[in-house]
Amino acid sequence: MRKKEKTHSVAQGNPLIEGEFDISLIEMRLLYLALTKVDSRNPQPEGEYILYAKEYQEMYSLDSRNSYTQLKKAVDSLGRKPIIIYEWNERSRTLEKVQRFWFSSIRYSVSGGASDITLRFSESIRAYLYELKYEFTQMNLADMVRLDSTFAFRLYAWLFKCRNLSRSKNQHGVITTNALTIDWMKERTGLTGKYPIFQDFKKRVLDPAITAINANSTLSLAYEPVKIGKKTEAIIFSYIDEKNLPRGMRAPGKPKRPRMPNRPHVTAGSAAEGEWARKCLTLIEGYMKSARAYDPAFSISAADKRSIENWHRITGKKLTVLSHE
Repeated sequence: MRKKEKTHSVAQGNPLIEGEFDISLIEMRLLYLALTKVDSRNPQPEGEYILYAKEYQEMYSLDSRNSYTQLKKAVDSLGRKPIIIYEWNERSRTLEKVQRFWFSSIRYSVSGGASDITLRFSESIRAYLYELKYEFTQMNLADMVRLDSTFAFRLYAWLFKCRNLSRSKNQHGVITTNALTIDWMKERTGLTGKYPIFQDFKKRVLDPAITAINANSTLSLAYEPVKIGKKTEAIIFSYIDEKNLPRGMRAPGKPKRPRMPNRPHVTAGSAAEGEWARKCLTLIEGYMKSARAYDPAFSISAADKRSIENWHRITGKKLTVLSHE
């Protein structure tokens, strides 16, 4: 068996990446540290993996006083929590919900004097960790250690899953995900039934995770809500990995739509109304130009299209700004 090089790489079959599990930040950190021990190129070994409190604290830059206590509590609780994977049963031609567990054995000292945990990944997830050739995602834990929520870890993994799909990347290196529904993301992270109002989910879960990824990883990330009527149903994420940019170049930030000035309380057809409409057109045209430079596939929203048509009617300008839509 080939010996795994000393790296912090983490490889998982995509069904694990998209699996449903509800774990804490400490449990997530322990799990990812354990996954760095796995050589995904080879069969599952007969032996077990040993995690040391010192490597846990050094990997995540944690206080050394209670690292081992945290590890023991985390591995106990993680060992009891299932991961749910959705699999296609070819024989019955149905999609099945399958419950599995991460570990088949966990051992640590209860008599003092030790600082290590020994564990073995369960046979039931072996196919998603070992001898991986297709449909898997590989990341580097060193790029993730400063993420400060389980949702940030999960979102980072979903983003990385898209990086090798040619349909997800444009000519400028911007990688765009499929629309991920709010319900799907909540279900995968144990948040079903929580934050029923999107603005609460955005404020408490989504935006903090995106801020953490942008501040503490090599990804430059933005997102676009997908609405049905007035309700946000899904999110499309776009990002650039700064590791892949030419040396000295920084990733451009995705342009944000400017806030349009409110219509003044003036008579329709007045000079004041025309001045307001021209100001709105200048702002929206600048935004569209920047957005297309960032992503040539950019398209203005239906609501903005209607507003642009109205501003042109007010100013009497020829409508050209929507010619590419």
